[in-house]
Amino acid sequence: MFETISHWLQRLPSTEFYSGAPFWAYFVLVVIAVRALPARGTVRDLLLLVANVGMLLALPRFNGTALALYVALGVFTFGVGRVLLGDSVKGRRPRILIALLGILAVLFVLAIFKYRLLQSLLLKDSSLFGQGAAHFIFLIGISYSSFKAIHFVIEAYKRKIEGLRFLEFANYLLFFPSFVSGPINRYNDFHQSSTTARRSSLRPDLAPGLERIVHGLFKKFVITVILFPHTIVQLKTPLAELAPWQILLGLYAYALYFYFDFSGYTDLAIGSARLLGFHLPENFNLPFLKKNIQQLWANWHMSLTGWLTDYVYWPLVRRMRNMDFLRQHPLIISNSAIIITFFLCGAWHGESVNFILWGLYHGVGIAIVNLYQKWKRQVRHALALKYFASRLSYTVGVILTFNFFAIGLLFLVDSRQVVAVVQRFF
Repeated sequence: MFETISHWLQRLPSTEFYSGAPFWAYFVLVVIAVRALPARGTVRDLLLLVANVGMLLALPRFNGTALALYVALGVFTFGVGRVLLGDSVKGRRPRILIALLGILAVLFVLAIFKYRLLQSLLLKDSSLFGQGAAHFIFLIGISYSSFKAIHFVIEAYKRKIEGLRFLEFANYLLFFPSFVSGPINRYNDFHQSSTTARRSSLRPDLAPGLERIVHGLFKKFVITVILFPHTIVQLKTPLAELAPWQILLGLYAYALYFYFDFSGYTDLAIGSARLLGFHLPENFNLPFLKKNIQQLWANWHMSLTGWLTDYVYWPLVRRMRNMDFLRQHPLIISNSAIIITFFLCGAWHGESVNFILWGLYHGVGIAIVNLYQKWKRQVRHALALKYFASRLSYTVGVILTFNFFAIGLLFLVDSRQVVAVVQRFF
């Protein structure tokens, strides 16, 4: 069935999200169907689900098989959630086991479609996907969908999921505005938006939604186009032959390119969702104007940072607090949990060593900031305290933080280039 639907939709022009006339033509039709037609309740949820499926199948690399995999993932995750929310399973240990198995199953699916090594070990024949076995099988959107599924299972275990219905859960998992690159929404927030959207009209959402879309289009198709030729990945000269100022400018352009490209996508996702009556979480809050790397990460890709904080960092901290030695050294607990969290953050972004080093780089950076903050709290010198509260201190912090972030991007290009830059500067 999914292949039949996919084959029919493939007769229509395929399109990347938020670029090209076909996407915006499809999107206008979706808004009309979901917001203008006099459908309510289940019928409106069905219309939204059809719209989500149709928009995903319009993606060049999304076919009927991919849809079937997502249906299987959604049915499985929904089933685990229903069991955990119900009364059929008694006792804490059985519920923990069910939740753990659900999370591990989702992580297994994520690992298969994200890491080439595991895929090459497990999959001998990928002809089902229309590719040779030697090719990497890519399932678009699996990273963010996995985070949604894991969040759902954990919150179901805590019995904090509200108003669970399968149609709403399917729309939550397949919601096309944030499907490819986030923001990572929480189920209860989506449920509240869905409830509000059923009773609301398009008029109050039209202006703010369109304004956000215009901002996103300007960032992605004007600012990033200007910046990209000047980024370090586009420099033709080897780093070892560049002057230090050329390397820095290339890194600065790369950092700004990343910000405007990603925040532009976020603006488009939030604006498009708003036209459909849904409120997605903010993902960026002027991160390059923060005075340390900890604050930068609290305001960069905020939905991911919040997810990692809630489901990785704090569980690690609580586990470590059960150890007598560590309980007496809270800073060791916090810094260890931060470094592990960012190690996993790097591994989530990619399987190569570059991403691991990038994650550790930021984890260690935040750990150093924690040590510095502890030292600051012990300072009593009046002149030092005046400096800490001054505008100069803030400005110095912003400059150092931006440089720290920009230099870290070398790991995403090639970790060996970090050595070349260090040699060039020193």
